[in-house]
This record gives sequence, C-alpha cells and structure tokens, in this order.
Amino acid sequence: MEEQSDPLMKIETGDYGYVLEDVPHLTDYLSNLIYFVDCDDTVPERVVVHKNDPRGVHFRRAGPRQNVYFLPDEVHACIVTCGGLCPGLNTVIREIVCALYHMYGVTRVLGIDGGYRGFYSKNTITLAPKFVNDIHKRGGTILGSSRGGHDKSKIVDSIQDRGINQVYIIGGDGTQKGAAVIFEEIKKRGIKAVVAGIPKTIDNDIA
Repeated sequence: MEEQSDPLMKIETGDYGYVLEDVPHLTDYLSNLIYFVDCDDTVPERVVVHKNDPRGVHFRRAGPRQNVYFLPDEVHACIVTCGGLCPGLNTVIREIVCALYHMYGVTRVLGIDGGYRGFYSKNTITLAPKFVNDIHKRGGTILGSSRGGHDKSKIVDSIQDRGINQVYIIGGDGTQKGAAVIFEEIKKRGIKAVVAGIPKTIDNDIA
C-alpha cells in the first residue's frame, strides 16, 4: 500500500482502486492545542437584553486557568457529586480529571463515593484518564450521590487527614451552600486547600 506524502490529507491508496481518506482534524493544523480561560472572561446571567437595560449580573467564566497557585506535584485533588441526579455529571467528572492530568500534570485525583457523607463513611475511587475515558456515555454519576450527610467537621477532618488540597464539589443550590460552609471551616483551620463549587441543577436555581 502506498501512502501520499502530505500528512494533512491523510489519503492512502492501494491496489484495485483502494482509497482511504480520513477526515481532517483541527489538531492536524494546530500543534499543542491547549485552551485556557482568560481571568477576565465572564458569562451574563441574562442572555437576552434590550439596549436600555442595565448590564446586570455577570459570573466569572469557568474553565482551566494558565496561571495556577499550586505546583502540579503538590496537588492532591478530590471530586464529589451531591444531591439529585442531573444530566452530564459524568462528563463533568471526566473533564476535571483529564484537565488536571493533561493540562497541569496532576496525577493524584480521588473520587469521593456517595456524596458528602462519603468523605467519612465510604471508600474513595482513584480517578485517572484511562478510568474516566468513556464514562460520559453512561447516565448518573460513577461516584454515586446522596442528599444530606453534611457534617462539616468530619468532612474537613477527612480532607485534612488525606492531605487533599483541591476539592471539586458538584451539586445544586443546597450543595453549593454546603461547599461554602466547608470552605469557611477550611479557612478557619488555616488549611492550605481550595474548594471549587460546580453548579449542577435541572431547576435553574443557582445564581
């Protein structure tokens, strides 16, 4: 089989009129394609406005930042899903894990099994790109979820004992209020850790 010289065309020919032509991909033209969110990017609360309307509330855009506080080899991250189920949970888990590994070189990521109470009553799951590769094709959440179980002292004890310094909490309005309480307890104890709340709702009630 003979292969043409232009690598971008991805065309191979063979005997008896055989032709294989692959569909070009953006990465064929852009090497080391990594996308970071600018610190000034915002998302408006209201998408449709009139010319005389005030600018209204804007939220800081989520996504990976180029400049980070922690060195990658110092990071020990964990991810937890709380509350009721919502479409796309596994996709969020997958994107966090892959961004940490591929964009920042972070290799220690834990999944907390069973919502908030999983911090002190359940096993953890080691998360890596290979493990989460196809989870976005499944429903629910591979980490399990539960309502309640918010004992801030026990949760922060677990975070401290495990040496976790990045906590990603995926949940609705109640979960995000709990994340704020956890953050305040971490701050009170002087622990060098951050809490990132990721909104998850089918009620459109997280502002």
